[in-house]
This record gives sequence, structure tokens and C-alpha cells, in this order.
Amino acid sequence: MLLNVSGIRKLYAAEIVLENVSFRIESREKVALVGRNGAGKTTLLRILTGQESPDSGSVNWARGAKVGYLKQEFAVDSGRTVLEEAQSAVADQLVLQARLKQLEEAMADGASEEDLEEFARLHERFAEVEGYSLDRSVTSVLTRMGFTEADYDRPTTTLSGGQKTRLALSRLLLEEPDLLILDEPTNHLDLQATEWLEGWIRQYHGAVLLVSHDRTFLENTAQRVVELKAGTCKSYPGDFTKYLKLRAEELARQAEVAEKQAQEIAKLDEFVRRFMNSQRTAQARGRLKMKERLEATKVQAPQSERGIKAGFGKVARSGDLVVECRALEVGYSSATLFKGFDWTVRWGERWGVIGENGAGKSTLVKTLLNDIPALSGHFRLGTGLTVGYFTQDAQDLDPDSTPLEHLVWDCGLDVGPARDLLGRFLLSGDDVLRPIRTLSGGEKNKLVLASLTTLQPNLLVLDEPTNHLDMDSREALADILRDYSGTLILISHDRWLLTEVTDHLLDVKRSGPKVFNGPYKDYGTSNVPVTTNQTVKLAPVAPSLSQREISKEIGRLAKVIETTEDEIQRCEQALALVEQNLAEPPQGDELMELTAKHASIQQEIERLMTDWASQSHQLDELKAQQGNT
Repeated sequence: MLLNVSGIRKLYAAEIVLENVSFRIESREKVALVGRNGAGKTTLLRILTGQESPDSGSVNWARGAKVGYLKQEFAVDSGRTVLEEAQSAVADQLVLQARLKQLEEAMADGASEEDLEEFARLHERFAEVEGYSLDRSVTSVLTRMGFTEADYDRPTTTLSGGQKTRLALSRLLLEEPDLLILDEPTNHLDLQATEWLEGWIRQYHGAVLLVSHDRTFLENTAQRVVELKAGTCKSYPGDFTKYLKLRAEELARQAEVAEKQAQEIAKLDEFVRRFMNSQRTAQARGRLKMKERLEATKVQAPQSERGIKAGFGKVARSGDLVVECRALEVGYSSATLFKGFDWTVRWGERWGVIGENGAGKSTLVKTLLNDIPALSGHFRLGTGLTVGYFTQDAQDLDPDSTPLEHLVWDCGLDVGPARDLLGRFLLSGDDVLRPIRTLSGGEKNKLVLASLTTLQPNLLVLDEPTNHLDMDSREALADILRDYSGTLILISHDRWLLTEVTDHLLDVKRSGPKVFNGPYKDYGTSNVPVTTNQTVKLAPVAPSLSQREISKEIGRLAKVIETTEDEIQRCEQALALVEQNLAEPPQGDELMELTAKHASIQQEIERLMTDWASQSHQLDELKAQQGNT
């Protein structure tokens, strides 16, 4: 047992935030902590990490357990470069590495017995902490988090908020604590980095506690789910998909029992009212006691929590052509992001826009909306368009205004309808009179979405609308977008939302955008050829693999994986033999040769493990495709 949480209770003023919260986390377990915004997740994490104390209950850790915590807003050291900040996680290994290098240089001119003894001792310790793959690990993690070699010498003070979060995550991954607590780790990651993080978490030798509203991320990582609701918690066995099934079944059973009990109570009540103070008074009194006992122990029907209840209504039809780009060059005077871009969007199409951070997704949209001038080429918007534009993190809101003032003065609503609309987006009471700067990120996003509905746009452009929204609000947004009848351009890293509401895909890569004429769920698992140069045109959809071809490829991959596993086993046996020889270190050149061989075998094992993970992922995708064909 790594962590045991027992009977945690926490109050703020007279409000109970957490009540009798209890759960355990075992070594190497991957656990999702889920719940709506305001359910108490952040408070619980602060208690687990010692930042706050519970009013009652206990938090017990295994002796010597090391905990790493990534908060939603995580600071990095302002006096370091990107590389230095990442390397701070492995400072002890770097000291060992530097000393070993000094000893190697000294022994090149003749080694003393003391030098050889120190080298053997430090080498053994360095090998135990996998120091020979240290440089590769640091650069590999930074690369996966979106940093290039050119970024290594950048001061951390020049990074954006998202880059700082990704750097903090890189440092934590390199620290490799016994329990890694990640609070919304995918908020500032592109899809490529998110998918890499999923694979890393699945293979991580320690335990991970995940707080996320990214449904697909939890489906791909969590082995168990702990749900916080109304201040209490319940643990569900199995992965996230099983959690959804068990919770739905539980709510259905609870509703059924509550309904039967309500019917029985109604029957007893009817009997009591009819026969009390009559010849059957004794029986009526017996029924009254039964009714009171049943009422005292009755099961409460599930309470449906408030959710967003709104939509865009019927929108006017625009012309058939909505967006047309020809040989478009996008970027800034200091740097071109991509050029030679051809793209056509037609009425009623629903485009998902994905891609690497910094590749130009938001810049493309701003260019099309004339916020940024095109560098060359041309584009045009169609006729009869009313554009609704959601900027990332609600950047266009006046921080000193209130939600009610925003809808009245900026959107032209009367006070009554404005309050009603805000209520449908879960902004009510005194919240509508608070300065916008005091709202949470999720509340600001809901305010922007509410204002967009007043425009009744027939072209809706959304740039990361799910940032800061909890899972229920994301599902409500999906319902709104499913019902939307206009043309949609959605920039998002939320794979579930992309799957639910889009039917075309634009992948904005640094090498140039790619158009996929189909839904997101088919992108990447299909053999559809996509244009690879920078001039992108709609390509005809090629046929999918047949069942026979899928089966053949599954068989081939299974053999490749088996071969890779055999190679890993061979290398591990060779590594064990080298380590056995190093247990009683030889002298001079032979020791140096064994040390180099040890490092080489470790690197080969790491390469083979990476290949094995990639091959296994491909095999899983093919099996899923086989099941859906």
C-alpha cells in the first residue's frame, strides 16, 4: 500500500467540502480522480500534498514515499534555462556523471588504486539510477513535450504559460516519484504530446493519480476510478469505460428502488388515511409504523445535477462556399508558419482542426477573420455569413465588466433575458454581478459561449472551447454542437469532442497542413492517403482495408512483436551477465570496456522497448478496426 486516505473531513466556514473521504492507492496503480468542478478535487489534492490539513481523518504514506505534484498552474524556476530546469530533476545523477568523467580523464594518464575503487563504486551507483541513458532521457522528454534543441538555452522567463506547464511536467516525469499527481496535465499539450504521455503513464513503474476532464485520456490510462460527488467519494473497480457503465447501472438501480419504495409508502399512507379511527384502527396503526420505518430508511432517487441547457437555435443559411484559400501563406513578418495552402469549406461542413502547438492553428483562423494579414496568396469568406468566434481562454472579455453587463451592453439583451441566458449556462445569483476577472476559467468560457448564442452565427469558429470545462459541461457542449445547423470550425485537442461533432479534419503540421476528408475517428487508423506537401487539396477517400488484409497485418505484427520481445529478453540476459561481472569489478581497461558495454546494452533495450510499444499500439488499433469492420 502506497497511500491510505481515511475519513477525511474538511470545512470552509460552515460549508462541508469533504465528508468521510476514504480510498487507497497501491504501488504502480493508475487511478483517476473525477468529479464536477467544485466537487472538492483541488482541496483533496492540497490535503494529500500537505498544503492544507483536514479537520478530521488521516493521510498515511508508505515510509519514504516520494510524491510529485503537477498543479494546473505550476511555476518553474525563473533563474534557469529550459535545459537546466529539466536537468534539475536529475541533479544527483548529473553530479555522479561529472565525477565519473573526471575519473575517466584521470585514469587515461594512469589510474591509482583509489581512483579505480572510486570509479567502480560510483559506476555501480550510476548504473542503478540508469544514469547511462540520462542525457537521452532528458532530451527525449523535452522533445515529447514540444521543446526543440533551439529552446534549450531559452530563459524560463520567456516561456508562455502553456510552455511553463509543459516544462514543469517534463521535470516531474524525469524525477520519477513513487506517486505522480497530475492535475489537468493535458490542458496545454497537443495531441501528439498527449498520446505520448498516455503511453508513458501506462508503462510508468510508479503510481499515478490523474485529475482530468479529458475523457479519452482517462480511457487510455486509468485502471481504477475514484469519484468525488457532493463532498463524498466512491471507488469503482476497472477502467474508465467500466466506471461509466457501473455508475449508470448503479443510478438506474437506485432510481428503481426509490420508485418502488415511494409506491409502497403511498399505499401505506392511503391505508392509514382510510382506516385510522375506524374499526380497523389497530391495522392502520401497524401500517403507520411500517410507513415510518420505510421513510426513515428509504433510498433517495438520484438527483440530476444542473447542466448547461442552451443552444444556437435555427440559423440562416449562408452561400454554399464558406471559406476558400488559394496558395495562402500564413504567419508573421518575422516568420512564415506555412505557405501554398489550399482549402475549401462548404455550407454545413463540420471541420475539426488539430495539430502541433505553435504550428499555426489559431494564426490560420485569425488570418481568415482578418485579425492578422495574410503574407501572400489569397482567401475569401462566402456570402451571407454571420461569424461567431470563440477565442482561446476568453481573451476578448473586459475583465472589469460583469457577466450581466457583458450580455446587456455588448450583446444587446434586456436584463431579464440576459439573466435567463446566464442561468442556462450555470451562471446565476451573485455570480452574474461579479467582475469577469474574478471568474474561473470555466465560468469565463461559459460566458463566451452564452454570448455567441445571441448572435445566431451560421459560421461558428471555436478555438479550444473545452479548456477549464468539466466533463459534464463538455458533454453539454457536444449536445449543443450536435444540434447546431450551421458550418463549424473547431480547434481542439479533445479527441472525444472531435469524434462526436466533426466530419472533416485539418491537421496543421509544421511541415504543412494536411486535409482528411472524413471524421476524426478514422484519421490515423485508416490507410487513406493524405497530401504530404504544403499545397493541400481534398483527396478522394481510398477504400479501407478488407477483413482479410487486416487479419494478415495482425498476424504479421504479432510475429514482429514476438521477435522484439525475444530481442529484449536476450539483451536483458546480456545486461545481467555484465552486471554480474561488474559486481566484482576487474581492473584497468577491462573495467572501462565493461562499463561501455553496459551503457550500450541499456540503450539497445530502451530502443527495443520503444519499438515494442509502437508495435503493440499498432496491433491494438488493427484489432479495434477488425472489430468495427
